[in-house]
Amino acid sequence: MEKSTSFNSNELLQLLWFKRKTILIVTGIAFVIAIAVSLLMPNYYMARAIVFPTKSNSVDFNANSRSSVVEFGDEADAERLLQVLVSPEIRDSLTNAYHLYTHYEIEDDQSNPKFEFQKIYEDNVVFSRTRYNSINIDVFDKNPAIAMDMANDIVRLVDTVMNRMIRTRAVGPMHAVEYEVALIRKEMGDYNDRLKGLSNAGVVSKDERGDLYANFFTAKKSGDKSTAQEIKQKIDSSQAYGPDYDIYSNLSEFFSLRYSNILDVNDQAKQYAKTNIQQTIRHSYAEMPDKKAKPKRSIIVLIITFSAFVFTIFILLANERIKELKSASK
Repeated sequence: MEKSTSFNSNELLQLLWFKRKTILIVTGIAFVIAIAVSLLMPNYYMARAIVFPTKSNSVDFNANSRSSVVEFGDEADAERLLQVLVSPEIRDSLTNAYHLYTHYEIEDDQSNPKFEFQKIYEDNVVFSRTRYNSINIDVFDKNPAIAMDMANDIVRLVDTVMNRMIRTRAVGPMHAVEYEVALIRKEMGDYNDRLKGLSNAGVVSKDERGDLYANFFTAKKSGDKSTAQEIKQKIDSSQAYGPDYDIYSNLSEFFSLRYSNILDVNDQAKQYAKTNIQQTIRHSYAEMPDKKAKPKRSIIVLIITFSAFVFTIFILLANERIKELKSASK
């Protein structure tokens, strides 16, 4: 086995030596073509903006709760932000603002213009999450000013899109809560009217009833007939309608508490429906790039040249093998 390997290695070295001129010529031509191709490729500049996601519950308008507007989000929040960044709404906003179909030289009459545009857009507008959960917004363009402006516009568009999503999500619950508020107000009004009617009839609360008899005997003993008669009326009314008063009183307290809670929810829903706040923590805005980001011409020339070198050797080896097979078949 070692002898066969040594023999094959020697054959390869001999082939490379005898065919050195062909290999050098092909590799040299590929080198020249690679330089020409790389020089014809336009320069692209990269502008980068960096943002951090906020907590998913960052919009909290409850005065009793700790605001989390400035809290950094976790991995789930970062992924949520990435989904917003790649949304068609942001893409279409940029397309309209910068006339990207024209800018990317895509004709409407060419085949699959939307597919071609999406491919170029995804190559030039790149979003990536770092290990610190920040989001890099990288925009590549031939014009450094456009690259910078697009990156910064994306940062601002994130707020627009996310606030719109929150407002849309809050509209349904807001109407449901408003209906509940109106219903509770009606219920409370009914119970309060009934309590007022019973109070006018002389019915008193459960706490006051315990003192009625003592006050009645005191007034009677002192000869205050008017007061004694008034207290006696309250005793008779409370005995007759006291249970009803207690029921309406308990219901009124229950709905009052529920009304207080639903008002908090109602205020929260209204604030969500009108929210227009910053949804990301901006680490840095994009700045004007003064150095091209791609193409890496030296790498392109190296890859093309090396590929031509290896491909030439492969073709020469294949050609020699074919010759050997033809000779063996004779």
